[in-house]
Order: sequence, then structure tokens, then C-alpha cells
Amino acid sequence: MQTSTVQNGPEAPAASETQETAYATDGRAAQRRSDTANLYELFTLEIIPCLGATMAKTFETSPKQFKNVPSKISATLAKLHYRTGNDEFYLEPGQRQNRVGPLLGTSDGIRDADRSGPFHEAAIGLQQAAVDFVQRSFDTGERQLRNAFRDAAKTLYAYLTNVEGAVANNALGRLDTHFADVVSVLSNAEYCGGLGLPPAPSGPWPRFGDFNGDGAVLVEELGHRAIADDLSTSVWMSAARFVAVQRIADYGAATLDEVLRDPDMDGDNRADEVINVAYRWWTAIRDNNGGAHLTSNGSPLLASAGPATTATPSWRS
Repeated sequence: MQTSTVQNGPEAPAASETQETAYATDGRAAQRRSDTANLYELFTLEIIPCLGATMAKTFETSPKQFKNVPSKISATLAKLHYRTGNDEFYLEPGQRQNRVGPLLGTSDGIRDADRSGPFHEAAIGLQQAAVDFVQRSFDTGERQLRNAFRDAAKTLYAYLTNVEGAVANNALGRLDTHFADVVSVLSNAEYCGGLGLPPAPSGPWPRFGDFNGDGAVLVEELGHRAIADDLSTSVWMSAARFVAVQRIADYGAATLDEVLRDPDMDGDNRADEVINVAYRWWTAIRDNNGGAHLTSNGSPLLASAGPATTATPSWRS
């Protein structure tokens, strides 16, 4: 399946060699089809850029442990230290939220976050329709439930088409460079050896469904160090929870791409394929929230709640 290469906006700096390593395809697709799907994936994996300052401080204060780190990686760590919060391509968490929030609300990588915005209103409607279809008790009403999912997909499509474009592309450029630099360090054997841990893989990790235990343990360990150094700008997460967040990012981005590509989903097989991806998106969010999936108003979203409604969301009124 061919995918388009996302541009980082007209002002984005050229990719460094470390960034190219971090995004080696390794037989996988290198990008999503849409800027919005790419943006959702990076924003969901918000914990990754949050680790940059801790990684830099750990390096700078432990010269013996990191004496063999290549100069390119040490230069990247310097950027993560001195540019974060002071450069348009190295945003702090609050700056990222201010940039992406108007488009996608709060990051789905944050547990029990506010999901009352228009994006989540439409996304939750799609997820509920997938749950209703997959967890139905009988085959009766299958056609109606499938059509309800199509209706929810068209509602989400209407919102996404307003987001997709220059603003989403520009926001993606504000996140992509920072994210890639952190990943390039996490995949460097010499740096991770200084932590006493194996490196993350150099392929598409942590994106595109590349769930890797070594990478997840690195995220957990650096989160501990951020708390100890009082540098934490994000809630610490265990290795297991990080994998759940990766699933949210992967299945969520894939669902957005499928909805943008074909919201009508003519043919039952086509609709069932998208329902499967949307359902896995829902289960990943449920698992990240400790087994409880929350609606936009904070109440549990239950499979027994009945078919998804097709009420017009507030952003369309």
C-alpha cells in the first residue's frame, strides 16, 4: 500500500542523519496517508519528546557512562537541552498542546484526559458504533449496525476534512523534528549502553505498530529518572502502559486514514475492515485507562449502551 511522504512545512529544517536512521522503513510504510493521521500518532506518543530534557541531563552529568557516544548523538542531545521551549521545532508540552489542541483536543496518550472537544466527540461516536457492531449478541440487526458505523464515519470525515490541510501540515512540522531526534538517541547503542540497557530498534519504532520491549523499558527507565531529577513534564508510564499508548497511536492513526480515504465504505467487507481497526483503537484506549473507556463527559462508554447515535455534534451546528 503506497503512502505519501509528509512534508514538515516550508520552514522545516533538513532531516539530520540521526533522523533518517530513526525513520528507516525496515520493510514498513514510512508515513501515513494524511497529515492528520501522522499528527494524531505523534501527539498520542507525547511521552517521547517529553523525555528529551532528561536524556540530555543524564548524558551531561555522567561523562564516564557516556564516553563512547558518537558526536552526532551528543550534538542531538545538546539540541534537546538548549532548544526545547526556545525553538519552533522543539516545543515544550504546553506549546505542543496549544498548537495541536485546537485540531485534536487532548492527547489520547494521557490517561483520563478531557475528551469533550469536537474531535473526540466524533471519534467516540465512531468507536461506540464499532463496539456495538463487534459485541452484538445476535446477527439480527447486523446491516443496521454496519450502516450506523458508516454514518459515524461520515460524521468523523466531515470534521477531519476541516482539519486536513495547511494548518495540520504546519503543526506536524512543529512535532516531527523533535520527535525524530529523541527516537534517534533512544536507538543509539552507545547512549543506551550508558544507561545499562539495550537500545530501541532503529526501524519505525515507536510508530506504525512496532511494539518493542527494549524501547518500552527505556521509556519507563527515563521516566523514573525524570521524576528523580524533578524534570518530569508528563505522567510516568510503565513499559506495559507505553505499549498500550503505542496501540492507541497506531490504530487511531490507521482509522483516521481509512475514514479520510473512504467514508462511504461501499461493500460489507470494506466496512468490516475499518470496523476492526476502529474497535482495536477503542480497546487500546480502554486498556490505557485501566479497563474503563470514558466518553466525552467522563462517564464509562459501555458496549451495552446500544447502537451509536447519529445526533449532530456541536461542531456542526
